[in-house]
Amino acid sequence: MQNGSQSEASDGGSDGDTKRRPRLRQRRRRASGWFDSHPRFLETSHTAINPGRLNMRYQALIADNADILAGARVLDIASHDGRWALAALEAGAAHVTSIEARPDLVDNAHETFAHYGADPSRYTMIAGDVFAVLKEQRFDVDVIQCFGFLYHTLRYPELFSALRKLEPRHLVVDTRVHRASASLIRVYVNETTVQSNAAFDDYTEGTKTLVGSPSPKALRRMLGVFGFTVEREYDWEAASRDAGAAVGTYERGERITWRCSWDVPRRSKQYTDHDPDGDADADADAEAEGD
Repeated sequence: MQNGSQSEASDGGSDGDTKRRPRLRQRRRRASGWFDSHPRFLETSHTAINPGRLNMRYQALIADNADILAGARVLDIASHDGRWALAALEAGAAHVTSIEARPDLVDNAHETFAHYGADPSRYTMIAGDVFAVLKEQRFDVDVIQCFGFLYHTLRYPELFSALRKLEPRHLVVDTRVHRASASLIRVYVNETTVQSNAAFDDYTEGTKTLVGSPSPKALRRMLGVFGFTVEREYDWEAASRDAGAAVGTYERGERITWRCSWDVPRRSKQYTDHDPDGDADADADAEAEGD
């Protein structure tokens, strides 16, 4: 899997960048039981296989984006064992293309899709490095799913530039974040032999690779440069309260789920040669954070 696991490591700190964030209004409801009816996904991976948590994530990642998935051409990057690709397909996507770096997980996905009777003409699975595939191939997509990937890479400009060139209508992001009010990226080292970590790529030294965890402010800034605007955030605190179940990293603000739209004019107007947040000195942010 190219940097696409669903790991749950967390950092300390606090995230004060919340005032301007649009929140997704939610009805009081229980989490969907999609994974209860798809139990094979609890066996095809060693990563994030808690069914209750997966069902709540299904509600946030898939069910609440059903309006944009219906009839859409979807690209699922770092697809892992295909769990979210199949979920998107069953939510009404016209076609789903998935990219996954670990061949064994792609093999598992093929078997699982066949088990659940997915129409082979409606999906394409590619075993390969996400960056290499995006560089070599062109995809016609409406929606991009980027789940559990951003904290398994440091190649953010390369990634967002490649996604922007696909001209999607929407990008849905689910990722761990560094809880900080400043625009920062916290750097870690991943052991690529571990399934829940980043996969081996051109920048791996031995079996170690550098990865990052951006703060919400840093992530919003990077997305904005490439024309992606955060359209709404999933309210995990409310979802946890309504479901009567804790969702750990989400509830603590250490992980986020954002739905973004892409717009060329907005990119050209807002992000030219100035700081979009009006910060006079980025170094001052870092010094204030004390990291």
